[in-house]
Amino acid sequence: MMQERYDFIAEAEDQAAAGRAAMALSDILREADGVLEADRTKADNSTMDLGAVISVLATSGATLALAQGLAAWLRARRGVTVTVERDGKSGSLKAAVAGIDPEVAVRIVEMVRKG
Repeated sequence: MMQERYDFIAEAEDQAAAGRAAMALSDILREADGVLEADRTKADNSTMDLGAVISVLATSGATLALAQGLAAWLRARRGVTVTVERDGKSGSLKAAVAGIDPEVAVRIVEMVRKG
């Protein structure tokens, strides 16, 4: 089965909040069906934090599971922005919208996947 790499970049009002959001998102995505790896990395190597970028390696059929994990994460947060990138192609969404539903999350991940 083919594998795809996604990067989810969490942004918040400060670096600590972004780091906490990224940790929660990586935990959720790590448990999603079809996800082979979900690791936090740094966007800026000069900082001491663990980073707010989550690199995910998933099977090509994991889009729905990624979308469901992303939707669950977004429902629990306000004021967080996440950018989703795949193989250098990006799409972004704002998590300031409360209660994103799974169908919207699926459409977002599909747009990035097809990008």
